[in-house]
Amino acid sequence: MSTPTDRTRSREPGSRVAEFDADSRRIATEFREQGFAHVPGLLTGPEVARFRAAALAAIKQRSRKDKDFGTGIVATTDAWEHHPALRELALHPRIGALAEHVAGMPLRVWGGEVLVKHPHETAATGLHDDLTFALLDSRLTFNTWIALDDVPTERGCLTFLPRSHARGGPERVDLAEQYRDPDGYLIRHWPELQWTPRVTVPLRAGDATLHHSRTAHAAGANTTDTTRVSFLLTFTDADATYRPLPGHDPLDLEAGQALPDRRYPRVIR
Repeated sequence: MSTPTDRTRSREPGSRVAEFDADSRRIATEFREQGFAHVPGLLTGPEVARFRAAALAAIKQRSRKDKDFGTGIVATTDAWEHHPALRELALHPRIGALAEHVAGMPLRVWGGEVLVKHPHETAATGLHDDLTFALLDSRLTFNTWIALDDVPTERGCLTFLPRSHARGGPERVDLAEQYRDPDGYLIRHWPELQWTPRVTVPLRAGDATLHHSRTAHAAGANTTDTTRVSFLLTFTDADATYRPLPGHDPLDLEAGQALPDRRYPRVIR
């Protein structure tokens, strides 16, 4: 089986894929066993600078303020579809190679958004899982959270509950329950999670974390004087189908329809 380095070396001569490849087995093992993994140095310094500039431009052109969690996060809407540089990031062959290596199955890109926490203007993001919001039937959906700034604990990095993706009980709860109790719905259904040790992962600019859509996680407030800019890239099983949620059917797709390649392309390897 070819490694991510084997797949991308010809596309990206001189890139830091050798370092990436040496760590890829650890990343895959941690993701599968713990539900999340840290990826150091996913982007180079020049890439960080270019994609951060594109992210800030996207926020200025089209953004919304998060209301579901009351965190004050500023986010884009379908940024990867509207901004060429961010689409390039979403379809980055090095990232796609890692994603399929970790997943062990063909994938497609489901989404890519810029997330900004301004200094002293945001609150902590409560404990949640992403599957609650997913409009998909899929064997696997997961996020790659890419830091476009240094993100120490004080700037709102992510905290994960190890192995929470493997918890028993229902696969997911109704979205309506999350709306009623955004900070407590997971603990109410899975009370054992309140005793699970939590792992906080500070990131350098260009680092990333991967986390399973069922992994419980949270993020701190940005209490620093510096804006926190990140890019959230979502991958899903290439055979995933559309699954609208009660009261939430935003796409021009039929329930059970396969995702169209033109809008949700296969990853580039």
